[in-house]
Amino acid sequence: MVLQPPPVHLSTAVLDPASGLRRESPRPPDLRDATYDARFDWTTLFYDCYRAGPYVVLQGPPFFNLITPLLGSAPLARDMRRWFGRPQAMTTRKRGEIWWRSPADRIEIDGPIGRYSLPVQPDMAPLFAGRRVLHTLSKDNAPRWIHDWVQFYRAEHGADAVLIHDNGSTAYGATTLEQGLRAAFPDMVICVVAWPFAYGPQGGMAGAVNGRETPWDSDFCQTGSLQHARFRFLRDARSVLNVDIDELVPAADGRSIFAATERSRHGLIKFEGRWISSTTPRAIGAATCRHADFVHRDAQETRDCPPKWCLVPARHDPWRTSWSVHNLFGSRHNRRIDAGFSYRHMTAISNSWKEDRAIDHRFDAQRFAPDTALATAFARAGLEPSAP
Repeated sequence: MVLQPPPVHLSTAVLDPASGLRRESPRPPDLRDATYDARFDWTTLFYDCYRAGPYVVLQGPPFFNLITPLLGSAPLARDMRRWFGRPQAMTTRKRGEIWWRSPADRIEIDGPIGRYSLPVQPDMAPLFAGRRVLHTLSKDNAPRWIHDWVQFYRAEHGADAVLIHDNGSTAYGATTLEQGLRAAFPDMVICVVAWPFAYGPQGGMAGAVNGRETPWDSDFCQTGSLQHARFRFLRDARSVLNVDIDELVPAADGRSIFAATERSRHGLIKFEGRWISSTTPRAIGAATCRHADFVHRDAQETRDCPPKWCLVPARHDPWRTSWSVHNLFGSRHNRRIDAGFSYRHMTAISNSWKEDRAIDHRFDAQRFAPDTALATAFARAGLEPSAP
């Protein structure tokens, strides 16, 4: 048994209606529609208020127009006049943070931004110190998929801790998921954070308006979860792998991606992926399917898989770099792709929230070839196909 984190609470602040404020959109009106307006996070001021070493961190979506009234409110306005110990504001297109050197256990804000009383949540980094951590943002993924995902990375790469930000699942609660994982993996540090914030509008053709492709400029939730993981939980982690529940990285020549990243020159490995088809020769039901049911690649597949990453947190500047889904923004080494590792993107391990990814039994042996490395990794991890 390992020491498990206590229940995680967030000190969230939503814009006070009395202030008359809301976050301005970064997207021009001609590239917005009713779907965009319904999905954009207009009102979250802070996701959380927490301690990170000597600092209190007020973290939210990018502040944009809110930064002036925020810094003009007490007690920030007073401390911004200091020569030393002045609060540091980090506001980019995906990131909003105030770093404030303070011993306070509660922050009282009052001024143009509104009135808020926020308990400072505890620093959780010591519980993940020295750990090889598996991290993701998840919503309503089947618990059996999450369990198989954890087992794969524990067996294949030596993961010994899991941090999941649960983005408002309705099929189960974050506490229920956490308890099930802790029972199944008592030798791992397990933490599931309830992260009930609007994911944000899609970009690209998925968020097209009148047939026009749109930028990825308004999806703050996942980057926010990554920065929250980084600073409240994982500052002192040995290494961190960020992949989705439907993404598996077979060990390359028996090498752990955590170990390889720790030994790498820059403490960062980015790697590309390839799709594993939902087509299978076996009769498999959607209600029982598992990762190991799918091992075939489609010779006609044309979709790309953007890169994912593994890194050593302590080797990257917390001010100049930002964790994002596919990138370590601000790093000089962000563009380098390591060909030694690749992930398998499991088409059928999905609730089809974005596109149809249903199981397909129209199997053609001439078109679909087995991915031997993936099948071998499943065997090493002790993952078996679902019962017929």
